Amino acid sequence: MTPPTSRPAAARRTLPGALSDLYRSRGLLLGFLATAIGLLLILVAPPADPTIVTGPDGALTISTPDTLWSALRLYDVGVAIFQAGLTITIFQVLLNQVAEDRFLEMVRGALIQQEEGVRTAVAQSLAAGSRLESLRLAPDELDRVIENAARLRSGSAELGTVISRKLRSNVFESEERWRNLVVRAEVFGLDKAETSGRQHDYYDVFFQFGYHTTDVGRTRFAFKVGGWQDDYDRLLRARDMGVVWRLPSTGEFDERWDEAFALLSVNFGGQQVQFQRNDAEREYVAFPPAEEFTDRTDVFVQYSFNAKVLADGNLLSFEVPKPTFSATYSISVSVPDIARIRALDFFGLTRPASVEYAPSLQDTRFIAISVDDWILPKAGAVVVWKRR
Repeated sequence: MTPPTSRPAAARRTLPGALSDLYRSRGLLLGFLATAIGLLLILVAPPADPTIVTGPDGALTISTPDTLWSALRLYDVGVAIFQAGLTITIFQVLLNQVAEDRFLEMVRGALIQQEEGVRTAVAQSLAAGSRLESLRLAPDELDRVIENAARLRSGSAELGTVISRKLRSNVFESEERWRNLVVRAEVFGLDKAETSGRQHDYYDVFFQFGYHTTDVGRTRFAFKVGGWQDDYDRLLRARDMGVVWRLPSTGEFDERWDEAFALLSVNFGGQQVQFQRNDAEREYVAFPPAEEFTDRTDVFVQYSFNAKVLADGNLLSFEVPKPTFSATYSISVSVPDIARIRALDFFGLTRPASVEYAPSLQDTRFIAISVDDWILPKAGAVVVWKRR
């Protein structure tokens, strides 16, 4: 309920204010002055009416006063000035009232027009607001936004295009979240082609992963070994999938996949978990004791494995399959076959990742990468090298 509105009290008129308004209206001032002067002359001038006088001889004569006032006919002049001033005053009052009425009409019209403009603006704003609620970016517009953000983040147009394509390709949602991911990789051996009987050289790499996951009810954890042509993302989206390792692109291990991947250990919630190998499905399967973690909000998962990587592929890729907060990567090189090694990240973060090289940038044997932010699925880092 709104309180009743009260009208403002009328402003009191004062004599100085009235005289000031009168002075600003010159025509009205002239009318008042003429009226006052005419009235003054009428009052001051003596009557000039003729009188009948009886002479000594008893004769009646008409006598007219012969004075300066009658000679100048000031009375008649005063009457004329009074009438003229009164006429000017009346006309000035009427004209001022008409002008004021016209001014009020102009002001009222301007206010009505302004009010209509405000109503139109409000209606347009409400209509725009209703459209904004249902606004959706088209796929090409979304791609452009991602690409521009990646370009600004990386500082390179070409690298930004690659990063944006990586981020928007097959990015999938997940109910599972990871925290405090720790990844350790060590290139510890070289399997040369002339000694192994294969056509290509391969590096033996040790991997160890550890992280806290919100998926505490998992009862099956699979380590899938996929071929180069297999749908990597489809395999990784499986509900019970933990790790998907892709065999080298040469195809030399497609028939003997166990020579390119060997699971070493699996640990859930601080407990060592047994696993078994399934040759038909090319996977290792572990069964975590989920019933022991029902009262927890997260559980620590850790596993390690050895894998072969194509030496001339010059690349190790570290991608996160789930939304992950905070990650630390450490990569060490124990083989003299690698001359130089560098790390590139495609995390797409608002602040850059920390990358350290040891013992120096020219003679790197160890790389540390740390991220203290959320990482989208399919984002991560790569390590590239140059062979001697």
